[in-house]
Amino acid sequence: MSIFKAQILTPEGSLYEGDVTGVKMPGTQGSFEVKANHAPIVSTLEKGEVLIRKNDGDTNYTISGGFVEVANNKLTLLAESVVEEEK
Repeated sequence: MSIFKAQILTPEGSLYEGDVTGVKMPGTQGSFEVKANHAPIVSTLEKGEVLIRKNDGDTNYTISGGFVEVANNKLTLLAESVVEEEK
């Protein structure tokens, strides 16, 4: 699977940074997923679950809402608060 870079940022700093195969998130117009080579986009996010897909397994986070930018195979998600869900 194709990979790209993803980063989750909060006011406290970087919560996640690494290679991913996909990121599913709660957009204000509905849930959507970004994969490698996605078109550039900036979107607002609602409170909800963010799923980080990696070759070695998935990780779930709950965000309070925020923004996401995708450009040049890099995703940057900005949120006021982020909680990693326990497995």
